[in-house]
Amino acid sequence: MKKLLAASAFIVGGFFSAYASADHMECLVDTRAHDQYTPNTCFGLVYGASTATAVFRVVGNGSNIDSVQWSGAAKSCGTSGTSCAVDIRPFRGHRAEALILYSNGTWSKVSATAFFEDGR
Repeated sequence: MKKLLAASAFIVGGFFSAYASADHMECLVDTRAHDQYTPNTCFGLVYGASTATAVFRVVGNGSNIDSVQWSGAAKSCGTSGTSCAVDIRPFRGHRAEALILYSNGTWSKVSATAFFEDGR
């Protein structure tokens, strides 16, 4: 029984450590509050605003990122680096996607969706 529990703990621990170092995208909607990045999805409430700024950033797997190719809602950023800020409109999702290219020749695709409401 102890061996089974130890093996289970090892597998679960390995899963969480792999997730912690896995590629993903985070975003925030810029408001007057103390905004914080959240993985995969973000939301903001900006009263009376017709647009808001969404900031997306990629988090790599610990390897050296060579370049990031932005697409989707962030396509205007091109290959501007590991973060991208875009204006978004209320009441709809804005999905940003990125292709992360590493200096060791590997790559991964990540995405996140930003939403905001104007308080109507």
